[in-house]
Amino acid sequence: MQVDSLKNLQTKIKSDEQNHSLTKKYLTDDIVNKYQSIKTNMGGTLAQCVNTNARNPKALLPRACDLNAYETFKDFFDAVIADYHKVPGGKIQHPKSNFGDIKSLSFSDLNTYGNLVVSTRVRLGRTVEGFGFGPTLSKETRIELEKKISTALSNLSGEYEGTYYPLTGMSEEDRLKLISYHFLFRNDDSVLEAAGGYIDWPTGRGIFINKQKNFLVWINEEDHIRVISMQKGGDLIAVYKRLAGAIQELSKSLKFAFSDRFGFITFCPSNLGTTLRASVHAKVPMLASLPNFKEICEKHGIQARGTHGEHTESVGGIYDLSNKRRLGLTEIDAVTEMHSGVRALLELEVMLQEYNKGAPEGVMPVEPLTYLAKLLEGASIEKCYARKYLTPEIIKKYDGKRTTHGATLAHMIRNVAYNNRSICPRTGEAECYSTFIDYLDPLICDYHNVKDPSFKHPAPTFGDLSKLPFGDLDPTGKFIVSTRVRVGRSVEGFLFPTIMSKNDRLKLEQVISGALKGLTGEHAGTYYPLTNMTEEDRKQLVEDHFLFKNDDPVLRDAGGYRDWPVGRGIFHNKAKTFLVWVCEEDHMRIISMQKGGDLASVYKRLIEGINAIGKSMKFAHSDKYGYITCCPSNLGTSMRASVLLKIPKLSAQPKKLNEICEKYILQARGLYGEHTESPDGTYDISNRRRLGLTELQAAHEMAEGVAKMTEVEKAL
Repeated sequence: MQVDSLKNLQTKIKSDEQNHSLTKKYLTDDIVNKYQSIKTNMGGTLAQCVNTNARNPKALLPRACDLNAYETFKDFFDAVIADYHKVPGGKIQHPKSNFGDIKSLSFSDLNTYGNLVVSTRVRLGRTVEGFGFGPTLSKETRIELEKKISTALSNLSGEYEGTYYPLTGMSEEDRLKLISYHFLFRNDDSVLEAAGGYIDWPTGRGIFINKQKNFLVWINEEDHIRVISMQKGGDLIAVYKRLAGAIQELSKSLKFAFSDRFGFITFCPSNLGTTLRASVHAKVPMLASLPNFKEICEKHGIQARGTHGEHTESVGGIYDLSNKRRLGLTEIDAVTEMHSGVRALLELEVMLQEYNKGAPEGVMPVEPLTYLAKLLEGASIEKCYARKYLTPEIIKKYDGKRTTHGATLAHMIRNVAYNNRSICPRTGEAECYSTFIDYLDPLICDYHNVKDPSFKHPAPTFGDLSKLPFGDLDPTGKFIVSTRVRVGRSVEGFLFPTIMSKNDRLKLEQVISGALKGLTGEHAGTYYPLTNMTEEDRKQLVEDHFLFKNDDPVLRDAGGYRDWPVGRGIFHNKAKTFLVWVCEEDHMRIISMQKGGDLASVYKRLIEGINAIGKSMKFAHSDKYGYITCCPSNLGTSMRASVLLKIPKLSAQPKKLNEICEKYILQARGLYGEHTESPDGTYDISNRRRLGLTELQAAHEMAEGVAKMTEVEKAL
């Protein structure tokens, strides 16, 4: 197969922003220089292996040009394989093939768990030793290979006895029949095409089917042989036994390529090892609607695909669930992992269906509170407020209880249950604070260091904007890089983004964007909806560091990214000093910012913007909690006033820095946010308190603390 030079292919792959492949990651200059003139003993090149990645940016992996490619281009393929298969320590090795004692298998029928399995399928791939893959296989050799395999298949007897249908010269009657059975493979996969998989199509290719239509073999599709056993229902034992028996029979007349490092050799590195993929088509609509469905599956060693395979959507809530691991374990281990993982997922689907009976339409299904509480046990009871106050008494009191619009305590703790480093729950609506008061109030008091359990937040007080008690915190410009003040706001009458329906999100976006478009003066600007955003706008917002993304697992698992990117957007003024995020974590995140240390200007711009927006809508507010937000950590003023402060000398003395932070009630973060370091001594310094003080006091606390830090930095 003729392809471009390896150097040119590397340039194309590296320059494509849409390409996030492992090929891009490991096709380094050293690899190109080492292998650009090297060929396998079958004449294959590394350029042939990576050609598909150059032509298909979404393709994750290269394809081997022949069975010797893995050793010939070892330094490249080893890195790719170790990464993809998550090989411990990077040492690639595979055990001898072992299908287990077929006569004593003890898997339960998977339809024991809710009758959710439509069908079961186990397949594997095999390469016949001595023959190349698509790029290095001549037409004559492919025909020879087809004859060798089809002869072996024709010798099968018993339940395996069947008919071989070569694609070349296939009658219209046979073609339509195979389509009706969903057995016919086609030449419409761009990834396989660019890898050389369809050369001389349809010559040398065909399909073998037994009489019962539960045993199928594809010849020269992606691999030399793709052997498939399948049937309706959840009887995994019957399907697996049929496959194992067939491979045993075929091995008597065909020698399959096997390596102590890679196991059975295949065209795609993803299938190396056992090559075995055991799967079910299962009805899991509620499980699949969870925001971290993919991660839940992976936790149980399962890969989830759409109804019709990879890169397809689900039809009727039916998903293809299969074992994820191929390399480094035996066949019996792989199928056992699949059974255990699928069983756990089916049991969870049954739980979800039972727990969410009667839930309002549009509200995200959620796991039972007791199930999530068990996961939450992995969090620190000292550091995690969500766990600390989820006592057995609280679980008993609130299990199954819902707010008017369907929010539960389970919804609230979900993000922490799946992310044990997170510390606070996320509420689904303002009513949560009254419905689940016995859980939330102690948590709020602890987090905000409120001593009086009957606390009451002061009325909003922004101060006289013409006579603020602070001005420019760094007139010399030596210490403060930039200043930023933000608040969160919820619009009264709307649920929070975590449980909000798609239609309500769109209505809310319309209300907020309408108000933003009506702003005047220095606040006037443009609203950019995330839906259908142009590439030009996206790049500019990324360059400005304004674009928020859907990559926070904590917010994702709280339900905050449902229907992404619908109903979300970004507004900024012409000077890019006033910014509003719409429907990220809160309904609105309103931000004022600029270079330097002029806190007065930044604060004034923010307050004037808030007041202008507030004329078009009513913000959710409580005499007790102040402004109501999704996360209890932002209650009260919901204000975070911060500066990027250059304090290399002070930060070199962590104890002294912490003492100042404690005295002035400040928080110091690394340059890139919480839990990050600042190698050059630039820190994000902000007020720590939100609840129990006014907006003016919050900003003033930050100003006083920063003044002290600057004073100490000068003296050191």
